[in-house]
Amino acid sequence: MRFLLKSFAFLVVTALILATVTLAWGHVHIRRLAPPLPPLEAVTQPDRELDLPVRLTWINTASQRMPRAAVLEPELDPNPDAPYVMSHPAFVVEWQDGRIFLIDLGMDTATAMDFGLPNEMVVGASPMEPHKPASARLGENRSRVAGVGFTHMHVDHTDGLDKLCDDLGPRGPGQEPIALFQHHNQIAQVNHTTRGAKARVQQASCTELRTLGFESGLLEVPDFPGLYAIPAAGHTPGSTLWVVQLRTFPGGSEGVHDDVQTWVITGDVVNQFQGVEYDLPKPRLYSLLVVPENDDRLSQVRRFLEKLSRKPGVQLLVNHDRNQIEATGLPSY
Repeated sequence: MRFLLKSFAFLVVTALILATVTLAWGHVHIRRLAPPLPPLEAVTQPDRELDLPVRLTWINTASQRMPRAAVLEPELDPNPDAPYVMSHPAFVVEWQDGRIFLIDLGMDTATAMDFGLPNEMVVGASPMEPHKPASARLGENRSRVAGVGFTHMHVDHTDGLDKLCDDLGPRGPGQEPIALFQHHNQIAQVNHTTRGAKARVQQASCTELRTLGFESGLLEVPDFPGLYAIPAAGHTPGSTLWVVQLRTFPGGSEGVHDDVQTWVITGDVVNQFQGVEYDLPKPRLYSLLVVPENDDRLSQVRRFLEKLSRKPGVQLLVNHDRNQIEATGLPSY
């Protein structure tokens, strides 16, 4: 019995040491990454001569009500009792010729239920409310998906890719794989929180990787004019902001060019819009123990987003803030 107790104690101590080393390395790693952000003018001055996308919608794959203290440092939150609902969306970008580009894919039902349990137990969240997976909501239009990109490699953003590939089935003759666009940091700079989702994405049967390279700033997405990626880091090594410069039409009448609305999809560099408004960090224990984050870098990105949000014709979309997305008037798919 004494031998068994010693063996168990050794395993526990070893596991704690490994967990501590892994977490410490995650913090060291994320603090090394701070790719330069682009000038505001690069984001806010679209090229109206391009074949810009003409429709942007969203698909909310799951919702979970929880206290704001789960996503904002409670000691700094000016409205701690305000309602908050965490959303898990996919964003659908469409061009005049029918092509679709998906930014994030949310989760399927089983993954969403599993993902919500820790929030119920730790922060007092309500049970997860799964909605239809992105592929199911797209229906037959899923065959028009020509490109995919992710704000970062966490399962609640990437899981829906498996369902999309399953629904599309094997790629037959003449069927091009879906182009998967990732910046070098999202591919190569991984930590313990992103490794699993990255492996699943790499194994997807319907995609083909197209790297966005090593550069920083506002990066064009080839073959998808009006769509841009901004390497951000801070939350994960490969965290990426996405910019959609959307052509709008007067009175909903296509054929007469009117104006361009710029949408910036934030991913998890912030989880509630007032984090941008007041440069508020996430809860300290979350950034220390759950996902190793670099809040100095995240503060830079939050301030960058806040300045963008004050520019005419620019609108932010905070992935996990359902109320904020709904308040923008962005239509559901």
